[in-house]
Amino acid sequence: MTDFKAIKGFNVKSLATDPLGAGAPNGTWASANAMNTARGAAAGLGIQTAAIIVGGEASSILALNEVYNGSTWSEEADINTARKANAGSGTTAAGLTFGGASGPPAAEQANNEVWDGSCWSEEGDLNTGRASLGGAGTSTAALAMGGILSTGESASNESWNGTAWTELAAINTARNSAASGGTVTSAIFAVGLTTAPVNNVETWDGTSWSEVAEVNSARSILGGTAKDANNSIIFGGRTPPGADVAITEAWNGTAWTEIANLGTSRDNTQGAGASNTSAICMGGVTPPFTNATEEFTSGGIGDTIKNEGQVYYNSTAGTMNITAVVFGTGAWASGGTLVSGNRRNSVVSCGVQTAALIAGGYGNAPDDGPKAYTEIYNGSSWSEVADLNTARAFGSGSTNGTTGATIAAGGGQGDPATNLVELWDGSCWSEVAELNTARAEDPGGAGTATSALVFGGNAPVINSNESWDGSSWTEIANLNTARKQLAGCGADNTSALAFGGSVPARTAKTELWDGTSWTEVNDLSQTKQHLGGFGVATGAIAFGGDVPPRTVNTESWNGTSWTEVGNLASAQQYSNGAGSSNKAGLAIGGYPDRATTEEWTVPETITNVVMTD
Repeated sequence: MTDFKAIKGFNVKSLATDPLGAGAPNGTWASANAMNTARGAAAGLGIQTAAIIVGGEASSILALNEVYNGSTWSEEADINTARKANAGSGTTAAGLTFGGASGPPAAEQANNEVWDGSCWSEEGDLNTGRASLGGAGTSTAALAMGGILSTGESASNESWNGTAWTELAAINTARNSAASGGTVTSAIFAVGLTTAPVNNVETWDGTSWSEVAEVNSARSILGGTAKDANNSIIFGGRTPPGADVAITEAWNGTAWTEIANLGTSRDNTQGAGASNTSAICMGGVTPPFTNATEEFTSGGIGDTIKNEGQVYYNSTAGTMNITAVVFGTGAWASGGTLVSGNRRNSVVSCGVQTAALIAGGYGNAPDDGPKAYTEIYNGSSWSEVADLNTARAFGSGSTNGTTGATIAAGGGQGDPATNLVELWDGSCWSEVAELNTARAEDPGGAGTATSALVFGGNAPVINSNESWDGSSWTEIANLNTARKQLAGCGADNTSALAFGGSVPARTAKTELWDGTSWTEVNDLSQTKQHLGGFGVATGAIAFGGDVPPRTVNTESWNGTSWTEVGNLASAQQYSNGAGSSNKAGLAIGGYPDRATTEEWTVPETITNVVMTD
């Protein structure tokens, strides 16, 4: 066969898999080999493939020093003064650690030690001894900023020239337990703790500190890395009122963007890396103290993924014209508020972002029982329509139904499970054929008003799977893993997805239905129950849930695997979803005390590329 080059002078190349866009926004975290000693509040320095963790705290304050070679950790020479909440800079061949606390009781340290690749030696001390400070730079040109003294937070900023520390212009907001990195002429000091975690960020130009755009999530005792003042990532930490998070944010010099989460929520973690595209997260407190290591790697080779579209060849003009829809990074935005107030664990929710329905559920007050309310969303606001005949919650139904036709099946929590099914015709609910197996505790659902599935649930925990043909239910092949409190979605009774839940232990398992049997496929990134979801078997979104604690985590399914994407605005569980793809949908209600809606959107643009010979 003659190839394209022989005809027109060049090859049209292809790749076996879709490339990822380059840079931090398309990066991912992956587990790496654990450290030898679990600890938190240590100093980290180096890069992803050559890092050091030194000092810290476990059952006692430590002098331990471990070095990572990109694959394994090895214990090397200890620092001379055991301490926690210290800072670091430099590499595995030449580094520094400075400051910290040597308590109990906490005693702030001015001590500075230099690493030559084999041992630590004490050199010139900081001018102001402090703990929980930030660090940036190398072994001969470093910064030490912020921290805490016995009298409160410090705004001190000092520069190391290889021999001594010199006081420079102070940071604008005194604080401790922040993320930091960069060089002595271009550095960043992000978030941290005053009387509470803050979200303000400052950058250093070699002379002064300037306030820049705030992060999305205020927090403290987190990890971070930076190439310079314009390229940084921060990860983990503790948010008000004391919840550990896995949130990662990337800084491009203008704005912060939430990107892929850590695999494990943690505080008091340590970071190392000389850029925002390659980093390592070491140890921390989950609780308890952990020795877990995770590596962050940016997206691939810089090509843009082209999704959907058409390709044609114009032989007259001698050009190749490509028209494609290019999808951007998805994000959540605020939507309308439910008219009936706080709502969780509805019997069914379905539709799309601009036309959705939710029915039944529980209020969030202790004495609130099951509800019969039905509401319809028009893309901006909710309105009440005819109630269910039987008030109930914790059921399922045709998640790919519409505001004109859907079914609500099963339900119950604390009360006996029910096999009751109702059909919505666009104006009212009517009772139709019952399920063969009564079920409650959030079974999964998929399909439409005439072609649906209901699977799993609690009666007690079951793997039962039933198919609806518009008039009756038929028992068909069971889930591989019996579970309740899961999420499900799918186009009809021949194609569906089941993910997360409780067996009774929380699970990340995902199963794919092909009309005949369930197959276990790639797990969610997080093990969780009471999560929400929407979409179809080839493109779905999973959001929120109980990890614990409640989470903002959002994951996108592409038909093969899950990828962590933009977080919800607030942590939630018991929410319901609506949407027919992983490009657009809704997160509705939830716990605690939610009557709100969040709208998920992946932006798209049309591009034309013309190649000539």
